[in-house]
Amino acid sequence: MATHAENLPLPVDTLIGIAARLVACLEKETALLIDMKMQEISALAAEKGELVRAFMLGVRQAREQQIALKAVGPAMLAEIEHAVLKVDEVARRNAAALASARKVNEGVMKAIADAINQKRVNAAGYTKAGAKPQPLAKKAAYTYQPMVLDERC
Repeated sequence: MATHAENLPLPVDTLIGIAARLVACLEKETALLIDMKMQEISALAAEKGELVRAFMLGVRQAREQQIALKAVGPAMLAEIEHAVLKVDEVARRNAAALASARKVNEGVMKAIADAINQKRVNAAGYTKAGAKPQPLAKKAAYTYQPMVLDERC
């Protein structure tokens, strides 16, 4: 998609290029999410943030310059519209991938927390006199956990 940079206002001229870079960044992030390559995803965060800000600024400036935007002609308007729609489409897929990754991550964290909590036992305290309380039934409903006191206290 060739643009006529010398004839276009800055926001319109750069909007298509920024949109293409944002689409590429989002597609890369989506692929990394699918492959669960979290280290590489975090490396994209700054670039993605800058591209999103630049894209939103370009869209806002294009809206503010409606007269100049209409003057670029129908072919360029179609190219701009295609670029904006492509960003929207890829952003929706990216959001779905992020939601899926978040759900998987939360499931893993819950499984880890459940496994840790399953290993825990009900700890018993001590009476005011410092003795171990006696269970009411023959089989103790709790166990005593060893503990170390800091002798410096």
